[in-house]
Amino acid sequence: MQPDTHRPLIVALISHLKFNGGQSRLAQTLQEILPRYADEADISIVESSVADLLPTVQRLEREREIDIIICSGASAEFLRKHVNTTVLSIRMGEYDLIKALNLAKDRGTKAGILSHQRSHTELKELASLLTVEISEAVYTSFEDARQKTKALVEAGYKVIIGSPTAVELAEEAGAVGVSAINADAVRRTLDDAVAICRSRARERLKNSRISAVLRHLNEGVMTVRPDGRVQSINTSMAALIGASESEVVGQMAQLVLPGLAVQRVLKTGTGEENQLIHVGTRKLAANTMPIFENNRIDGLIVACQEINAIQRADRRIRSQTRPSHFIARYEFDQLLGEAPLFRQAIHLAQLYAQTDSTVLITGESGTGKELIAQSIHNASSRRQAPFVAINCAAFPEALLESELFGYEEGAFTGTRKGGKGGLFEAAHTGTIFLDEIGDMPVSLQTRLLRVLQEREVLRLGVSEPTPINIRVISATHHDLLSGIAEGRFREDLYFRLNILRIAVPSLRDRAADIPIIAKAIVAGLAKGDSEKQACAEGLLDHLMPHLITNTWRGNIRELENIVERAFLSADLLEQADGLSPSMETLFPEFLGALPYQRQQQSETVKPGSLHSLGRAAEITHIRKTLDACNGDMTKTAETLGISRSTLWRRLRKDS
Repeated sequence: MQPDTHRPLIVALISHLKFNGGQSRLAQTLQEILPRYADEADISIVESSVADLLPTVQRLEREREIDIIICSGASAEFLRKHVNTTVLSIRMGEYDLIKALNLAKDRGTKAGILSHQRSHTELKELASLLTVEISEAVYTSFEDARQKTKALVEAGYKVIIGSPTAVELAEEAGAVGVSAINADAVRRTLDDAVAICRSRARERLKNSRISAVLRHLNEGVMTVRPDGRVQSINTSMAALIGASESEVVGQMAQLVLPGLAVQRVLKTGTGEENQLIHVGTRKLAANTMPIFENNRIDGLIVACQEINAIQRADRRIRSQTRPSHFIARYEFDQLLGEAPLFRQAIHLAQLYAQTDSTVLITGESGTGKELIAQSIHNASSRRQAPFVAINCAAFPEALLESELFGYEEGAFTGTRKGGKGGLFEAAHTGTIFLDEIGDMPVSLQTRLLRVLQEREVLRLGVSEPTPINIRVISATHHDLLSGIAEGRFREDLYFRLNILRIAVPSLRDRAADIPIIAKAIVAGLAKGDSEKQACAEGLLDHLMPHLITNTWRGNIRELENIVERAFLSADLLEQADGLSPSMETLFPEFLGALPYQRQQQSETVKPGSLHSLGRAAEITHIRKTLDACNGDMTKTAETLGISRSTLWRRLRKDS
């Protein structure tokens, strides 16, 4: 790709209330500055009266394509409404005004400042340090400037500071004019103009590269004008439809690709994906996307591939790659529970999903903080973008830094060839979830704070940052305020993270939800096996009084373990080989002698429940119950909460 050889043309336009054809002082200042920019742009100085301002610019535009015009505020505001060329204002800054005030103090004790559109509030703070009494007036048009100047002069301000036009207005009103547009202000504006030209050059080069890429894409691409006619096609599209670009350009797109949803997309502005169309003997999958310009549909892009090619690629990808880890699998309707504290947390999360602000999720380990983060992502406008989760406590500091921020080749020993993008870059346009943020090293907290503030990330080993568009959700089981007090967590980072906050309740604070959650876990383990599911649910029913009163230090994660054990144990308890384990053996934390795991657990058990008793007392209880039921095995089994076959086996073991 050849470099862009276009040399930018910048016009420095100086306007006067009355122009006599001579060179102004500002023009002389510009002449002194221009050699500095000789290698970067062609800069022309043009002076004109206010009355001839628009015709002058229109003539310049006809003679040669102008990249940028720079001029003072009111002139710039006027030209932006009437010409297509980019116009930059030469704005006077506070430093420029202070320099002008130094010039003005020898000419009068009172100075008026004439500013375009915005005031310089910082000058009020400096008023006590100045030896000149100042008053600022803000104008929006030439006539407004004239009136404001007249008012200042009538109020006794005999020195007026402002743009060259303001200087002329001051002199017209019988005052002394001092220009605040000095060499520094002009240089700043020219620097901005040159930077814009460079950016445009890069954009042209990028567009040229894109055109080259489109020509060589295997995917067929066609652009369509707002009237539905073909504007251009690439080589691959020509091959797919069996026609050259010259034969197709100007035709209605629906004739070229019969059945294509051209009018519908042009009317609604909503793209159509994977539309199946037929062109001769070929079956094509077409994606039709609207092009927007100034919030109006300015045409379409149509991308086509043969169905057979897509199917071949899909098979190849599935065989060669593993599923991406950057996917959020949970949604709000999968988060079970009706406890008020839990529903309040979910309601907040659903509201926060509609924004892009940073969220901090707090709660004990195992309460489902990541599930809520995934649900927020899937309910947000970023749902189609990556969801990248990283546990800040799971990596050593050096590795965490490279994982989060990425690195360039050679940044440190053992780097991957070509470098590697970090997880922040991987999450671009999506969500990054920083779990256990309270365990992040303080040194990395500083870098994270910059990412949150600047929305750009700096890879290890480079000096140029990479802009990113991400939403940050973080979670912690720590008290971050205590961490701040102890110096383990940055206070400024805390306030950046703690914009929106969700407190997830512990499982012991929502004990009423335990049966609902346990049943859902069993259903997931059973995978449609209703008999196994029923057995496990029956076993959990007997354990439920203990589950509800347990302290659940591991929260839902601990409950999942217990439920899985109950699911696997249901068959063992039904075995008739005499080797089936006891409930005390299978669930010692609830029924055995493990006091350190049973602290604060209630001893209240449903009367008559067989599984709350030890093996020695079990048979005695069975026989007493059998006698109370007059030998009725069915009624006895129902009273004990076991099946008739289990009752029969227990009695047989005792005989």
